[in-house]
Amino acid sequence: MGKNNFVFQVDVNVINHLGVGLYSSTPAALTELVANAWDADANEVRITVDPVKRSIVIEDDGHGMSAADINSKFLKVGYSRRQQPKGFFSDSGKRRVMGRKGIGKLAMFALANEVKISSQSSGFDAVGLTVNVPEFKKTIEENKSHPLDEFEPKEFKNKKGTRIELLQVLTGLKTTEDYLRVKLARRFSVLDEAHEFKVFLNEKEIKKEDRGFYQHVQLLWVFDDATSNEVQSMAKNLAQLPKVVTDGKNPEPCIAILPNVVVCDSAEFEVSGYIASVLLPRHLGSKEDSANMVSIFANGRVFAEDVLTEANSAKYYQSYLVGELHADFLDDDNVDRATASREAIKKDDPKYQALIAFIRTTLDSIGDQWDDWRTELGLDKAEPQNAAVLEWIDSLADKRDQKAAMKLMTSIKNAVVHPDDAKNDAAKRVLYRGAIIGFEKLRLNNQLDKLAAVTDILGAEFAAIFSSLDHVEESAYAEITRQRLAIVKKFAEISNDPSALEKVAQQYLFDHLWLLDPTWDRVTSRVEMEKTLTDYLKKTHPDSTGARLDITYRASSGRHIVVELKKPTQTSLDYFVLSKQVSKYKNAIESYYKDKEPNKPVPPLDIYLLVAKAPTGFDESMRQALAAFNGRLITYSQLINDAKNSYQQYLNVTNITGPLETILKKL
Repeated sequence: MGKNNFVFQVDVNVINHLGVGLYSSTPAALTELVANAWDADANEVRITVDPVKRSIVIEDDGHGMSAADINSKFLKVGYSRRQQPKGFFSDSGKRRVMGRKGIGKLAMFALANEVKISSQSSGFDAVGLTVNVPEFKKTIEENKSHPLDEFEPKEFKNKKGTRIELLQVLTGLKTTEDYLRVKLARRFSVLDEAHEFKVFLNEKEIKKEDRGFYQHVQLLWVFDDATSNEVQSMAKNLAQLPKVVTDGKNPEPCIAILPNVVVCDSAEFEVSGYIASVLLPRHLGSKEDSANMVSIFANGRVFAEDVLTEANSAKYYQSYLVGELHADFLDDDNVDRATASREAIKKDDPKYQALIAFIRTTLDSIGDQWDDWRTELGLDKAEPQNAAVLEWIDSLADKRDQKAAMKLMTSIKNAVVHPDDAKNDAAKRVLYRGAIIGFEKLRLNNQLDKLAAVTDILGAEFAAIFSSLDHVEESAYAEITRQRLAIVKKFAEISNDPSALEKVAQQYLFDHLWLLDPTWDRVTSRVEMEKTLTDYLKKTHPDSTGARLDITYRASSGRHIVVELKKPTQTSLDYFVLSKQVSKYKNAIESYYKDKEPNKPVPPLDIYLLVAKAPTGFDESMRQALAAFNGRLITYSQLINDAKNSYQQYLNVTNITGPLETILKKL
């Protein structure tokens, strides 16, 4: 002990509930410390990372703390600045504070075994203290306060500021400079001269350009003029529409203004920010480094790192998107909407739900223009396979045919057939060849107008038009459609045989979710997570009625899906039992993520109950009640009919279309 008698004042119940390991990643923990510097009116924050020495030092030039401040504020877990007289503003009154819960200081203890804290407030001596993290955790477990060792640090440059030294940084944490620079740049929107706030990493300033994707931005949608000007200054490769598209005028950049008003309970709130599309999905990075997300910011820091998965509809163009929406209205009242880790927003909050609905509408409107712009921009001649396609398009004498061909080819260019770049390129080459052959066949038959209705190159409509490609071995369309039709036919053939239907449903449905929704496919999957959650659901909710055939958890095209198969022989099911079951599944998944993966947001969830017959009296109000829990009933016969109808046009055409050898010889 020293002369100041520093003692941690800890509510043990709070610590045990939250856990020192709440902040499990280096960027998340550093975000809290940088936010604290902002709240302290710092102009500069300097972070020094040394992976060899296993040390991270964070120093700011904010107002600092006296010994009394450290004891009464910093060492008091749960102390909230917003509950003090200044409320939502920093001591200078110039900044809206980022901190809220008073637990961000725990972030540092998740990273290192030793933490040294030095601080100085104007008019006071510099003070320092050391925290032995393993001992600190032990005293918490023993329900004791934790006395701290003191030391005398050197004075700060301007006789004010705070320095935090993280020593013996835990092994396994990612602490490379390049990684942290990108992550921190993506977590703050106040890193510029206008906000008088700079963050340096190993003596080099972190700037918004360090986010790593602006140089690849091709298309841009903005909610306000200020953001438009800022992003354009960084996005040097924005696409320009060709003169022929802009009626002979000078080329125009692909930028559009979006509506920016969110309505919640008759109140209107404005957002700012942008959504952008890059040239290729790989330009956004991959896995944990991916920027393929839409982040929500409030008061200058990230409030929810990614809501794209929750707000999306699994459209293929969304793999090209990155964006940030500034919604300060989420943090301008006394409602605490942030989850404990500050990594996400509580999903049941009305303002947040209104914002998600707004984002869904925005993404839908973007999709239409995205297709138009990408078609108008055409193909990049620099890519070898594009050069061959363009040579074929140029050979078409009729300009109208050229336009139709360009639309078709750009649809293939924009599609993501496989998550692996090399395999995706190989698949597209096959699609290009098959589409060119099919296009020429339609052109010879004066049927090119059929292409106007095509919205998905792998959908049933496209398969119907190109049905005669069954006889072209190199075409991928026929193979994809043939596989799906075989499954549809198998279901249809045994639709009146409950025992056979049971077996086929178990065998095929879980691996072919497009039977439930044609837009779903298994491009990517976390197989281990799916198996774990399937086992978890079966264990926590065993079947007590004897009606269940099987249950599984799946991830598909950005959606998370629980599918329960009821036995086809069970034809008298009770609606209220089914409704209760849907609610239980939803709560079970949410509980699993909160207990097992607390640092991750609960994924968007769809719950399907496949039944032989709808409950007696099932009406629209019951359907809506199920939908409130993301639940849906679907009958086996409806499943078969919907899937069959999706491909009926294909079936009709294949019944009357003969071999194409004669036509193909003319191409």
